[in-house]
Amino acid sequence: MSAAPVAVSEGAAPIRFSFEVFPARSGAAALALGHAVQHLAAAGPEFISVTYGASGSSQDASLDLLKYLRQHTDALPLAHLTTVAMPRERLAEVIRETLQAGISDFLALRGDPPKGSDERDPAVTASLDAVELIRLIDEVRAERDETGDADPRSGAGRTSVAVYPNGHPLSRSRRADIDWLIAKEAAGASFGITQLFFHAEDYLGFVSEAREAGLTMPILPGLMPVATGAQLRKVASLAGQPAPSDLERALETSGSAEPGVAHTVGLARELLAGGAPSVHLYTFNRHQQVLAVLRELGVLTPDPVSVGPRPPVDASR
Repeated sequence: MSAAPVAVSEGAAPIRFSFEVFPARSGAAALALGHAVQHLAAAGPEFISVTYGASGSSQDASLDLLKYLRQHTDALPLAHLTTVAMPRERLAEVIRETLQAGISDFLALRGDPPKGSDERDPAVTASLDAVELIRLIDEVRAERDETGDADPRSGAGRTSVAVYPNGHPLSRSRRADIDWLIAKEAAGASFGITQLFFHAEDYLGFVSEAREAGLTMPILPGLMPVATGAQLRKVASLAGQPAPSDLERALETSGSAEPGVAHTVGLARELLAGGAPSVHLYTFNRHQQVLAVLRELGVLTPDPVSVGPRPPVDASR
């Protein structure tokens, strides 16, 4: 079990948090990732999620990393799963393989088209949507329960979903996004995790409207303490939002990650004060910035986390 969250002050509610990492793309990156993961796990997150490439492009590496978390840390692994250009039968196999490895929590995503294709590609248009994937995950879980094949280390499992507070790229309207999110909850989703955003009202306003429309599940705000101006611009592109000009200038002027950490700390405080249940931190496979955020929030002690040597994540596949 992971460590319990630490309260900011006596009598205060504990700040809960989680992390996202992605599979290493080389042997050297795997060594660095193994080191980062140990520090992240030692902080006591609610879970650490692992991304999954379009069409299962990082399937083996993702499963290796999930197994590493399961076997070498106390952190709860959460497996991303995308449907785009993946046949239903193959998706069911991947779910079974993941459950067999002792990982029972998923983030159900449709995902982006693979490189070289677009939304008009027949393989993309035939992909399951997120609601269908949620139902498939539940079907495979039930199937394993009935046959007695379930790994005893796996719990009942939760399924999370993506949330787009500033609109999905293919969205018709904000109301359509909220209705689709409610449909995902009705299909069995336990909680949502947002895509990146830069302003507290982006999250707070969206959640308020979703609650008025009938959504009840928790929504975790996804935040990333960027380290450089170039990284900020990349994140802004992914978020589909312009980067805050003052933050971009501060990063370029300082030459350090401090402005990115300070921005994330301020944003997290506003979100938590506004009712966010926790914060989900996108790590970019580095532990320093996200742990600095947690220290500034009072969740961690200022002393560096000390961890013993661990085997590297298998990046041979």
